[in-house]
Amino acid sequence: MPRIMIVDDDPEIIDLTREILGDEGYTVIGAESGEECLKKLKEEPVDLVLMDFFMPGMDGRTVIEKIRETPDLKDAKIAFFTSATFRKRGMEIMKELNIVDYITKSFDMDDFISRIKKIIGK
Repeated sequence: MPRIMIVDDDPEIIDLTREILGDEGYTVIGAESGEECLKKLKEEPVDLVLMDFFMPGMDGRTVIEKIRETPDLKDAKIAFFTSATFRKRGMEIMKELNIVDYITKSFDMDDFISRIKKIIGK
């Protein structure tokens, strides 16, 4: 069963996403901060990380940079899952960080599920 980590400082987003993806057969692990994400990733491998960009403390970019610096995690599939609107520089950052997708939080459920399946290959 594919495992997905949702990293978001809003527990309601984690719960909603867990419900949607759980219904599709995914195991969902929540992390409410960058620090929690990094700790859990070392303990529990996942097939995909959905990362919020704006979080208090350590923002999404910093968390991803730390993941990419960690030998066992550097190749993890990561998608931004955020309310942020990325312009040219944001898209350049995504490429630099090897981000596989950019999903906005105001999403169409069918499109969201389709994109997750495409990323994971299920």
